[in-house]
Amino acid sequence: MTKKNANRLEELNNAITLHPNSSNIKGMFDAYEKGMTDRAKRYAAFDKFYGDAKELFESYADSTPECKHLGDLYSFCICPGGRYGGLNKRKVEIFYGNRPFDSVTTIGKNQQPTERLETAHGATLSYQRTDDGQVLCCLYPAASENFRPHEDFILLGVVKNPATLKSESKRHWKTFLAYMQVTCLDGKPSIFQGIRVFYIRNFKECFVNGTVQRRKASEFTGKIVKYATRVGLSGFIIFFVTLAKESSDSKQAEKNRQEMLRIYSNIQASTQLVAKNSEAIEAEIQRLDQNTSKNLQLLNDAVSKNTTRSENAISQLELGKKVEDADDQKTVK
Repeated sequence: MTKKNANRLEELNNAITLHPNSSNIKGMFDAYEKGMTDRAKRYAAFDKFYGDAKELFESYADSTPECKHLGDLYSFCICPGGRYGGLNKRKVEIFYGNRPFDSVTTIGKNQQPTERLETAHGATLSYQRTDDGQVLCCLYPAASENFRPHEDFILLGVVKNPATLKSESKRHWKTFLAYMQVTCLDGKPSIFQGIRVFYIRNFKECFVNGTVQRRKASEFTGKIVKYATRVGLSGFIIFFVTLAKESSDSKQAEKNRQEMLRIYSNIQASTQLVAKNSEAIEAEIQRLDQNTSKNLQLLNDAVSKNTTRSENAISQLELGKKVEDADDQKTVK
């Protein structure tokens, strides 16, 4: 932090301490934010994407024929600020809403048959800005009351520079539609959409029961490396033993044995290096997974707090409206 920004921060803290309700605090805070370079730029870039999101994704939907078919089944929504009142300036959500798909008859508390509708909801594409200005791009699957994929959601990626969100959003949109077609009850995925979903499920981070899962591709690659190392080493050992046996009666026997030992030593060293590198790669993947889990836990906590605040604010507004209506009725009487 520069000396200039440090002074601004000190002035801001002093103002909050002395005059917590002063109207000048917001202006001082804005001036301090402008002094912050990288993070402020990321905030501004996300705010621009936030403002353009509705028009941008509406243009994608209008140019995608299959979107109309899905829109006839589910309500299509673009919500800067999130689906709970649009009050969260950190979030942009694009999703297909709820729809009834069947009804069931159950026995109620009074031992009378009761008919109840079963509902399903569509997939969600979510952009969530973090405190450092980066953006988490997540996909949540479509599901019904009795049928849902095993993953809670898939982390498509962490966008470090929100200025690139507009250019990357087209790819996110195609992945979102493919995921919707694969996971919803009435989806009709094409071959390419099936391949796209197969890719993200195996090469992106999936979260199951709130826990990040190791990428399937990384696990598969590790098994291949270990298998190839073991099989290759066994083949070389058999080859060199055979070579030594065939040349035992020749004049080159000693020379061949020395060459065999040298090559075997090189193979052993290479095998150890491969194993060491594999362990290092696995350790790094686990570290990244742990960091991602922590960030997403913080994100979920923040979303829960914002949702609670939004619900409380809506409840207060509804209560105030009821009081005003009651007062109006008394005045009329």
